[in-house]
Order: sequence, then C-alpha cells, then structure tokens
Amino acid sequence: MDRVLTDRDLWFLIAQSSVGDTYRPLNLRGANLEGTNLAGADLSGANFSKANLKRANLSGVNLSGAYLANATLIEANLTDANLENIILDQADMYACNLTKADLTDAKLNKAILSKACLIETDLSRADLSQTQMDSCDLTRANLMKTNLSGANLSNADIFEAKFSRTYLNETVLKGAKNTDRAKGFKG
Repeated sequence: MDRVLTDRDLWFLIAQSSVGDTYRPLNLRGANLEGTNLAGADLSGANFSKANLKRANLSGVNLSGAYLANATLIEANLTDANLENIILDQADMYACNLTKADLTDAKLNKAILSKACLIETDLSRADLSQTQMDSCDLTRANLMKTNLSGANLSNADIFEAKFSRTYLNETVLKGAKNTDRAKGFKG
C-alpha cells in the first residue's frame, strides 16, 4: 500500500533536510505531489526528477540548483519563484504560471512550455533549445543571451520581450505576436 504524503508531511521532510551541520538536499524523485502547496519553501538543490507536481502551488519557492528533469508541472503555479540554475530538461510545464520567476542560467532543453505564462520572467542565459513554447506569453520577458535554437514559439506573444544576443537558430516563430514591439528582435 502506497502512503500518501500530506502537505504537513512534506513540510516536515523539508525541515529535516536542513537540520544539523550539513545540508542534505531533499530527494523526492518520482514522487506524486499533485496539487501540493509548497509556496515559499526552500527546496534549493532538491531532486524532483520524474515527480508529478501537476497543479502544485510553488509560488515564491526557492528551487535554485534543483533537478526536475522529466518532471510534470502542468498548470503549476511558480510565480515569483527562484529557479536559477535549475534543470528542467524534458519537463512538462504545459500552461504553468511562471510570472516574474527567475530562470537565469536554467536548463530547459526539450521542455514543454506551451500556453505557459512567462510575463516578466527572467530567462537570461537559459537553455531553451528544442523547447515547445507555442502560444506562451513572453510579455516583457528577459531573453538576453538565451538559447532558443530549434524552439517552437508559434503564436507566442513577445510584446516588449528583450532579445539581446538571443540565439534563434532554426527557431519557429510562425504567427508570433508583437514581433514589432519586441526589443532587440531581428526576426
């Protein structure tokens, strides 16, 4: 019989991982955490690879340096989250909310960000190569030095997004909105 972790159980595990002389990153690889509320938690360096965080509330969370490759974050709330140096390769983040999140130096190779909200999100120096970003909202997002090689931004809204030194090799921009209003965009 599988044991279901409550939000209280998770907060207890988080507290235990940071007690004592040495920090032990939380390991919840493959865990089913659908709908969990971890808003504001410090989960830096944690392992959530292949975990199900569908519709989880992760607003204001610190996941810097965390490992979430192949994780499911469909419709998750990551507003104002610290996701610096995070690994989200092949993660499914369909329709998640990343408004004002910090994804500086993040790895999102082959991730799914279709219909995601990335308003005022910092994606500087992030690797978004071969990422599905169709119909996402990149309004005022920072894409400085971001790798968008082979990414699909079809029908994405790039209103006032910053494209300074962004890599756009083989990037699909069919139907992208507000290209004339993007800063530094040379499509």
